[in-house]
Amino acid sequence: MPLQKHNRPTMIKKRISIAPYAFIAPALLMLIVFIAYPVLMNLITSFQNYSLIGNRRDFIGLANYKHLLKDARVWDAIRRTFSWTFINLVFALAIGLGAALLLSSKFTWSTLLNAFVLIPWILPSVITGYIFSLMFSEDAGVFTWMLKSLNIVEPTFSWFRTGATSMAAAIIANVWRAFPFFTLMLYAKISSLPNDYIEAAYLEGASGSQRFRYITFPYITPVLLSCTYLCFIWTFNAYDILKIMTNGGPAELTTTMSIMVQREAFQFFNLSVASAMSIIMFLLMFTIIICARLLYAVVRRVAS
Repeated sequence: MPLQKHNRPTMIKKRISIAPYAFIAPALLMLIVFIAYPVLMNLITSFQNYSLIGNRRDFIGLANYKHLLKDARVWDAIRRTFSWTFINLVFALAIGLGAALLLSSKFTWSTLLNAFVLIPWILPSVITGYIFSLMFSEDAGVFTWMLKSLNIVEPTFSWFRTGATSMAAAIIANVWRAFPFFTLMLYAKISSLPNDYIEAAYLEGASGSQRFRYITFPYITPVLLSCTYLCFIWTFNAYDILKIMTNGGPAELTTTMSIMVQREAFQFFNLSVASAMSIIMFLLMFTIIICARLLYAVVRRVAS
């Protein structure tokens, strides 16, 4: 006798475990306390008239932003910030990529150089600033002494007398600290390049420049872009090296937005203006990164 099939609705009870949420709760709490809350308070403060000298927090709307956008000093600081960031990125990327290609060539001292190249990156930026301040010193600086000994500059030359040379000294220090980041990241990516591609290129008779253009560079492009975005954010917000080496001088000719924010907050005690300026910095960085991502997507689509 055939068995009868009973079509009874079956209810599957899905058990919801709270263990995953419990594991991420401490990290989520840290993000809220140390990132989300300060960002929210910074945004609220930018719409208020708040100073450390007084105790009033009157809502004034966009007055702080209007005041900043009408200030010529702010626009000068924005221009210097972009110049500082662009020059640092170009040199750090070029030197880092060249060093990564040099290390990947596996010459005699490549292993030893691979260990030493990490030193600039692990040193605190404060220490880097102080070291380069001494090396660029007018009296006892080794760089200044070499230039004067070779009669390249005048005997009274000083790096920190003009805005251009002061900014150049700070850029040299920052590039020295930043290029190992590109070197190590790109060297790790180049080391994972499949040998089949290189061997096929050798068999086809491709030159070194052709192998780099058609094999190595496309392979390292994702890592190169990620490192560029990170270095752009770090350099755009850079404060320590500029503060120690130039302090925004002379005559505010090396004052960037980060130094201006620090002055407004902790020298003039105007937290509302400093908050508004930091929001402007964030919007500028966000806009540039989004535009860069869109441009890269368009270029990839056109190239494909």
